[in-house]
Amino acid sequence: MSSSFISINDVGFWARDGFVEAMQLCLINEIENQKLDTIEWINNFKTELAMQSLPIICGGMSMLLEEFLTTNERKSQIVKLIDQIIDIIDSTNDYITGSNLLSMRNRAMTILLETNQITVKNQEEFDQIVNSSFWHASDKMEKYKDRYQHSFKLLKRLINGELNTTSSSPENYWNY
Repeated sequence: MSSSFISINDVGFWARDGFVEAMQLCLINEIENQKLDTIEWINNFKTELAMQSLPIICGGMSMLLEEFLTTNERKSQIVKLIDQIIDIIDSTNDYITGSNLLSMRNRAMTILLETNQITVKNQEEFDQIVNSSFWHASDKMEKYKDRYQHSFKLLKRLINGELNTTSSSPENYWNY
């Protein structure tokens, strides 16, 4: 599986694309759960995260942090969502599962359809897009939930300015 560099101003961390997609999907899900998509920039962020979660460019996924987290207030709002997601991952066994992430992916693709970001001919084509991720084949993901949780902790540290690693730094931030 390919990896993407998640960064703000050239500081960041490498993450496998499956972790990046999970971060995107969980953020979309939590934005909707908290009904924050009534805020214009968050709604745009949600839609763009959905677009980024399409498997178009392996190793080229983005969290769009520089584009959307342009103020401390915005950063704080997303960090609060990340904290909630970390807590959910920690307290439940059915959040980081293939079936739940596939459901979140279905919702992300529905957002793209509703906002005319993608068009499909029929339900079969839509289902093909949704199932082009590996989530449908993922069972027993719960044994890796600590790794997914760690990816959110890295994302939080990045947004808070607590990381100083660049794309050429050793990847020792995955040692936890």
